[in-house]
Amino acid sequence: MNRPLRATSIVLALFSANPLTAAVSIGNSNVQIGGFFSQGYLKSSKNNFPFESKDGTWDFREMAVNVSTTVGSHLRVGAQGFAQRLGNYGEDKVKLDWAVADYNFRQEIGVRAGRIKYPKGLYGEALDVDAIRPFIFLPSSLYNPVLRDFSASFDGAMIYGTISTAKAGSFDYKIFYGDIAMNTDQGVADFFNDSGFFADGVKTLAIDHVSGAAIDWSTPLSGLKLHFSYSKLADVDGVGPFAAAPMFTALIRVAPAYTTIGAEYAHGDWTFAAEWQNQDGDSLVQALPVYNSAGKYGSRNYYVSATRRFGEKWEAGAYYSKSRDLHPNPSATTAEKQLEDYAVSVRYNVNEHVILKVEFHSIDGRFNVFNTPRNPNPTLADSSSFWAIKSTFIF
Repeated sequence: MNRPLRATSIVLALFSANPLTAAVSIGNSNVQIGGFFSQGYLKSSKNNFPFESKDGTWDFREMAVNVSTTVGSHLRVGAQGFAQRLGNYGEDKVKLDWAVADYNFRQEIGVRAGRIKYPKGLYGEALDVDAIRPFIFLPSSLYNPVLRDFSASFDGAMIYGTISTAKAGSFDYKIFYGDIAMNTDQGVADFFNDSGFFADGVKTLAIDHVSGAAIDWSTPLSGLKLHFSYSKLADVDGVGPFAAAPMFTALIRVAPAYTTIGAEYAHGDWTFAAEWQNQDGDSLVQALPVYNSAGKYGSRNYYVSATRRFGEKWEAGAYYSKSRDLHPNPSATTAEKQLEDYAVSVRYNVNEHVILKVEFHSIDGRFNVFNTPRNPNPTLADSSSFWAIKSTFIF
């Protein structure tokens, strides 16, 4: 295998300019095609987390195919179809993951339009790129796989560029505005269904807009990258019949803003990373004329991770991740207000196209562990664990 793409700073630079990760050219044309297919197995104890898996499940897979080409020296166009199955989420339905027209005027400024990867956090634009890490699951405090719909991509436009300096390194910036396509067959619906406020589940999901900015600083210290991003989801609405009186229409509206600070340092065979994120905003819960309540919604999240390569074939990693409810019910227990995740992972590169991974998680707490028809947890335990194996074919 070609030496795997290790330093995320390099990968994300490639990913931002060219979303293909293992693309090949078609004949003598400048059309490139690439993609991946992964199949995993997951078994959890006590709680169904991150999705239904207490009995063990093979319903754990992802697949994608992407095509891109260049037109002239400044314009690049491409698209990727993506499907996944995470327990009862996804159902292998193919969706448009990204589709962009990208015009780069010069290094300092370019414009993208279409369905664009969401630049939130160090790895927000590379959620599904298995080749760059030993982990099966990124830390759920910042990258919850069930809520991928919130953070994978958006429909809109972005201005981006790289500003290089002689002594201070380089700065990659992105400013964006758009909309996020959501529907009730996605995992994000259970974010609303977990409230128990809707009879037979939420019926419609909508968002007014998403906006934000991100900057990544490749510092003069070789291997060190710093990240800052801010984005806001305006008026994310879930609507359905009120559980207590279905003749009334219920509404849950949240407007979270995400402030994320991160650092990644790659030195030799080691890579260290840490991110901190504050998620906070207003909330509104209504079933007029019988119920009306305004408040706050949010969480504070962080993780630290370390990985090490052992030659060309092996890599191991571990992380500690924590989420804490910023506005809990006054009677909530410690386990209900937070979730801590201790994870260890081992990766083996079979060849240049096939990767195998094994991972174990020990979980303390049950914040954001859903109890819904698609993820049943009628009795939630305060601690649990799960292990997973996954193989990925990249082409």
